[in-house]
Amino acid sequence: MTPYPLTLTAPERIPTLSEIFRPVSRRVCQVDRALRSWPGSSSPVVRRMASRTISRRGKLIRPGILLLVTGHLGYRGHQDIFLAAAVEGIHLASLIHDDIIDRSTYRRGEKTALQKFGPDFSLLLGDFFFIRSIARSLSMKETEIPEMLAEAARMMIEGEIEELAESYNFNIGRRRYLKIIEKKTASLFQVTCQLACRLGRAGSAEAEALEEYGLNLGLAFQVIDDLLDLVGQPAQTGKPLFSDLKEGRVTLPLILALKKSDQAEHRKLTALLEAAKKKREEGVWPALSALIQNTGAIQETFRQAASFTARARSAAGRLSPSIYRQSLLQLTDFVLWREQ
Repeated sequence: MTPYPLTLTAPERIPTLSEIFRPVSRRVCQVDRALRSWPGSSSPVVRRMASRTISRRGKLIRPGILLLVTGHLGYRGHQDIFLAAAVEGIHLASLIHDDIIDRSTYRRGEKTALQKFGPDFSLLLGDFFFIRSIARSLSMKETEIPEMLAEAARMMIEGEIEELAESYNFNIGRRRYLKIIEKKTASLFQVTCQLACRLGRAGSAEAEALEEYGLNLGLAFQVIDDLLDLVGQPAQTGKPLFSDLKEGRVTLPLILALKKSDQAEHRKLTALLEAAKKKREEGVWPALSALIQNTGAIQETFRQAASFTARARSAAGRLSPSIYRQSLLQLTDFVLWREQ
């Protein structure tokens, strides 16, 4: 991903997710199997749709984090497998609903549920995963866990609603943007750590550090996502450049470009954005990309993401040394320097 600010140098080698999650690799596979078993008792049509959706295995970052945290805390049992699957189910539901809102036909280079099943079926499929996730958590011994998952789902939906309400609002500020992504993305990372702490009986200092880790890692994850929308390689990200803006999403690079541009640049930028809003696409996107690059907004956006990962790294550094903590630290580098 280019360009990066010269003051920040990538590590010599970024570990892969399989390497990061190696301490819990068997348990991550168990989470995947648990998810695939979900449609088993449903009607044939639900089984068909759910199986085709689950078969496209994602990064499983959130389940991986939960298992790393419970591993670090010395948890012994199997409830973390079911809980990690519930967390991923909520994430999967949110992706399905996102694709409906954005009218996305592809995600990570593969057809979305919307493209496969149409808006009506895919909407209900997203609901199925939301409800199934909460229902699975009801069997947990910790009675607060379903409430925590439900609250995370509420925050995510609220964030999506707020983002939709700000469509094509070119006056949105950084603070408002950050509040929205905290709800729609970072909240699930944060609650993943909180849930693991509840299962693993974390002490107050550990719980505070891990909650801070999850929040900041989630914020960084979304900022990098928004950056990749402008400078990523479509072959790697699985979606065309400027997909967010085409759907009305005004993200941090654009917010900063508007703020940092001089008077002449601001006029050009505003004119290009209005043309994009009216779907007058010819020549808009290359000119818009060049103008955003010229303002230095790409570099500043990356620095913002780096600030979040630094906070996450600092929080994880307060934990006692373990192979699991090492993986949590490595994950901050992966999130910051990923290309998809």
